[in-house]
Amino acid sequence: MARRVFCATLGCDKNLVDSEALLGRFALSGVQAVADPEEADIWILNSCGFIDAARRDSEETLLELIEHKGERILVVCGCWSQEHGEDIQQRFPGVDIVAGVGQFDRVVAACMGQADPATGGDGAPPSGIRKNSFPLVGSPLVEDPMVVQYTGMLDRPLLTPQHLAFVKIGEGCNFNCSFCRIPMIRGKQRSRTTAEIVTEVRGLVQRGVSEIQLVSQNTSDFGRDTGENLLGLTTALNGIDGLRWIRLLYLYPGLVSVGDLLALLDLPLVVPYLDLPIQHASDRLLSGMRRPGGNSSNSAFFRALRRERPDLVLRSTALLGFPGEEDEDVSRLADFLAEVEFDHLGTYRYSPEAGTDAAGLPDRVPDEVILDRECLIMDLQAGISLGRQISRLGRSFEVVIDQVVPSLSSVEAEDVGLQELVESLAEGEWLAGREREDLSGVQGLNTERAIGRSHHYGYDLDGVVVTNAAGLRAGDRVQLEFTGVSSFDTWAEKPEPTH
Repeated sequence: MARRVFCATLGCDKNLVDSEALLGRFALSGVQAVADPEEADIWILNSCGFIDAARRDSEETLLELIEHKGERILVVCGCWSQEHGEDIQQRFPGVDIVAGVGQFDRVVAACMGQADPATGGDGAPPSGIRKNSFPLVGSPLVEDPMVVQYTGMLDRPLLTPQHLAFVKIGEGCNFNCSFCRIPMIRGKQRSRTTAEIVTEVRGLVQRGVSEIQLVSQNTSDFGRDTGENLLGLTTALNGIDGLRWIRLLYLYPGLVSVGDLLALLDLPLVVPYLDLPIQHASDRLLSGMRRPGGNSSNSAFFRALRRERPDLVLRSTALLGFPGEEDEDVSRLADFLAEVEFDHLGTYRYSPEAGTDAAGLPDRVPDEVILDRECLIMDLQAGISLGRQISRLGRSFEVVIDQVVPSLSSVEAEDVGLQELVESLAEGEWLAGREREDLSGVQGLNTERAIGRSHHYGYDLDGVVVTNAAGLRAGDRVQLEFTGVSSFDTWAEKPEPTH
């Protein structure tokens, strides 16, 4: 029987790309990736260790896997185990292999009973996976992040819908924000070459991918270490036949000018959507965070972008509870958000991370205060997002279909939370003249639905567009009219024919 591997991925989309690369290396060894863990004899947890909450999530997920693993091989890899590998190995004897970031070939070799590629020794795979014959690794497979080779990107299977792929254009980060451990976990910035990325994307397009989302720790820093730049890379990608959308994520405001961004947005395949994490709007806190660009990313920067590109969708993130944060700092952030009107905003809570400069700062903000401030900001943002959504009612946009769900009562509907989604839409704002009691297309239990995105939504980041499926399939692109919205999601229909 062919061996099968299941990978659970926690954390960011960059980690998802690592999971795909690891599964690609397994595929080269004849091991099939499966979506159902019950079908697999190798389980992998690709963990996240960015902040304390992420480490707790990784630990809880690992405990659940250990409880149900049976005779399977269980691997923990990724950011959490990069820094806490020995601790994981000691605390969780049910784990067979512990590895850090980028250890794709070594993990495969260990699971297959082969020699460790890092040592060059001889070894042969056993005839089958049996716990008694499995060679448990003596110490975690962890290397200095600066020497880790991220292979397997070109032939990776996709864990996203098959028409969409995240493309990681670099690894690590050159900036040492005072609250962030990423440079310690992932190392300094190492950009991939434009030629390699173009080759990868050409191959993805040949497999049916029509949309790519460019990701890295700091996308605006691409090529600083190699003499290339983001505009050159994006221009090259823009020339690939068959590609339809390029979406840019993780651009640091303050490191890119309005002119830089407008040049990128002028490329036909680059959708008018930018992810520009601000982290805060208080100059004092931004200085303490050591954010690159700092307070140069002010409201005038965003107003200029909106003025030049009224169709532009803006996404950002804010960090709440940084040491010394006061109520007036949060009020400044609220005023900033009201002025800029981001379409999408995510928040996260400060976590004191060992080894970072901010961990030693005084004036810690109590957890309950951080929670209250987060609720205040997200309530404000919900109103801002709803206003942006309402402005699109009655207009038609191209929508790419990510998934078709047979009915609200199906397992697939439960997996994606479709019942809650359509209920929130039914209670949202609707195009003038619509009677909510007649909206059986939204709330009917037995109606097949399609879930997709217009350019306004990044995959697995923002909201979605929901419509009656009407024969649609994943990967289809269709022109739809926005007829109902909540703060986050949209109900859309095929436009009425004009005479």
